Amino acid sequence: MASKKPNILQRRVTGAVKPTEEYHADTKVDKKEKKSPAMPKNQKKSIKVSAETYKDMNVLKTIEQVNFDYEIIQLLIDQYYKDMTTEQQRRYTVLRENI
Repeated sequence: MASKKPNILQRRVTGAVKPTEEYHADTKVDKKEKKSPAMPKNQKKSIKVSAETYKDMNVLKTIEQVNFDYEIIQLLIDQYYKDMTTEQQRRYTVLRENI
């Protein structure tokens, strides 16, 4: 028995929609390269430290009220540099420039 409800597939007319351009199947597939977002300069490297050292860094970050690990590391380097003799400071500067 035929259904009296209209069926969308039955109403389809072949060739009712004409494309504006012809379809050509390309064998070459264009792949979009995923570009990683540009990393800030201060986040390009990573270092591994022990859990105890990391805990000490977090305590120092809290005391100095800084947010990032690299900031507290820079503070420690600056403090160490101040405690060096002038000869050690010159040596440090030369080595740093040549690396």
